[in-house]
Amino acid sequence: MKTLCRFCIVLSVIVLTSRNLTAKRQPQAHPIESRSGIPFKVYGNYLVVIEGRIGDRGKLRFVVDTGVTHSVIDRKLAGRMGVARRSGKVLNFDKTIPAEWAEVAEVQFGPIDVAHFSMMVGDLRYFQSFATKVDAVIGLDLLRLSSFSIDYDVRKIFFGPVNRASGVPMNSDPLCLSVQLAVGDGWLRFVVDTGAQALVLYEERVLGRIGQFSIAGETDGSSVGGYVHAKRATLARVRLGTTDLDKAAFLVKAPPENILPGIDGYFGTGTLKARRIDFNFETNTLAWER
Repeated sequence: MKTLCRFCIVLSVIVLTSRNLTAKRQPQAHPIESRSGIPFKVYGNYLVVIEGRIGDRGKLRFVVDTGVTHSVIDRKLAGRMGVARRSGKVLNFDKTIPAEWAEVAEVQFGPIDVAHFSMMVGDLRYFQSFATKVDAVIGLDLLRLSSFSIDYDVRKIFFGPVNRASGVPMNSDPLCLSVQLAVGDGWLRFVVDTGAQALVLYEERVLGRIGQFSIAGETDGSSVGGYVHAKRATLARVRLGTTDLDKAAFLVKAPPENILPGIDGYFGTGTLKARRIDFNFETNTLAWER
């Protein structure tokens, strides 16, 4: 059975840093503390979209996605702005794909304001399935500049210190944020992905480690790299900290062993069904309220 689903309809892209990209300028921003919050809209019950600016183009629509290593500008917008481009490659779930990069004069959303910034160029038309237009995807390169909280009750993102002592350990490295989940009989490590609504497991990496599970069919998801084929599975148990999560998941083909070593898949934060999620980079913890 093959259907179009949204388990990975938002970018889940990890950059493969080649020699011409590793020397890229690190983003710098003004001191950040905003307690008034940035309003956002939610699509598909999980996709967070805020307003921002690139160069002199304002009132743009940005998706907030911690599952993306580097931020992405829509190909058509980059063309209209006439920005210079260079080539590279990225990992899209289970395969590498060609990519272009563009140097933009400035990226700004709320208190985040970064000048002379490199963004990946991508075709973001598939967001139209959410009945909305997207101009850019804001990834971990910009989001890690400050701790932040996504408050789904008031529909605002708050940048600045997170006043919460609880949470689970969150590993933060240049490529991704990751946490451990109890899945079936074992413990697995997942990329934390605000741009996805489900749990996605790399099949070859988890077989034999999670005990029994059932397969309920096959499906395709859409992303920047095209379609990603997956199996729909029901797991025996999924738990983050002391919180039990939906047992439904997707199994996809794993990338080569040298890519994302130690990572077993993607944890779509939509599965938390949280009222609020806190990303604390001072203590490297992930916290939530349901």
